[in-house]
Amino acid sequence: MPPLDVRDRLSPDEVEAVRELVDRVTVADGVGPLSEHVLLHLPGGGDVGITHLLVRDDERLLGYAHLDVTDRVAGSSAELAVDPSARRAGHGRTLVEALLAGTPDGRLRLWAHGDSAAAAALAARHDFARTRVLLQMTRPLLDPLPEVVLPDDVRVRTFEPGRDEQAWLEVNARAFADHPEQGRWTRADLDLRLAESWFDPKGFFLAERDGRLAGFHWTKVHGGSPGNGGSRDGGHGHEPVGEVYVVGVDPSEQGRGLGPALTLLGLHSLRDRGLRSVLLYVDDDNRAAVTTYERLGFTTSAVDVCYART
Repeated sequence: MPPLDVRDRLSPDEVEAVRELVDRVTVADGVGPLSEHVLLHLPGGGDVGITHLLVRDDERLLGYAHLDVTDRVAGSSAELAVDPSARRAGHGRTLVEALLAGTPDGRLRLWAHGDSAAAAALAARHDFARTRVLLQMTRPLLDPLPEVVLPDDVRVRTFEPGRDEQAWLEVNARAFADHPEQGRWTRADLDLRLAESWFDPKGFFLAERDGRLAGFHWTKVHGGSPGNGGSRDGGHGHEPVGEVYVVGVDPSEQGRGLGPALTLLGLHSLRDRGLRSVLLYVDDDNRAAVTTYERLGFTTSAVDVCYART
């Protein structure tokens, strides 16, 4: 069995090896093994409270796991990837056992991107229970879209970097106060995304009433560079795909139809940029949101599962 290396930070070469492993797994499985949050923090080698676990032979990285022990309320969380050519050799078991040993109290939430039987079997073997399901929903943008109807006293503009960060963070925190990840975004989390090559303020819509931020819809384009949403591929192996990245409404503004209106506004914007399809992520137990998206023509296309051991 190849040795297991444990790192507080990754070297640039190790970061590149992880990225190459992620690419191989994504091609083989049709879904990426690591979340956006983990991938965004990789270039710097990692953050405080993060442990990186690597399984490798003399030639390349065979397995990788990312352990975050910073959430003392919900417990540690982790994600892992095993090279398709090195599966069924015990590397997944080795990584999970090392992850459990690395937690401060034995509690661990393990994310599996794609609802695979192999992930379920690995989780069951280590007494993990299925605790959360995240749906990926998709919709063709070529299908007819309802018109956008905003409240008469609401004005919509686009995000201005250097001006809107704090107000957005405050509304985001209130809108997602009960969400295990989204509501905890810090300024550093936001700045990381604003610095990404895909960020385009023209796709980040803010709704204001009486000069105060009431809600927002942040859209994203996968596979295209900012400003050319109609171009093909963009280096991602597929034509550009839009995303309903984040839609939020201040709790004091709920019940006025602002959320569905902002969702539609973003969909119209993505279609006007020449995109043919759009995706989004939503918890399957958020039935109100799932129903709203289904009414707008979205259907479930993929599932991510969180397994937990308490």
